[in-house]
Amino acid sequence: MSQTSIDVDDAALAVVGVLLGTTSAEDTVNAALHEVIAQRKRLAMLERMMVRSREKVDQAPDPWRKTAGWC
Repeated sequence: MSQTSIDVDDAALAVVGVLLGTTSAEDTVNAALHEVIAQRKRLAMLERMMVRSREKVDQAPDPWRKTAGWC
């Protein structure tokens, strides 16, 4: 792990901490990062399932995905 100093929105951090059930800022940030990764993996799996079932997949650009192979 690395140590990084960043400015964080305290209100958003508190809300996310409640949503994720974390008690410290460090745990909240790490849990949020892991949740984003897990969400992207779930989305990629859903997209693969839709393609395999020949359902139409919305190809709208995802502003959070940096490259097509990011997931």
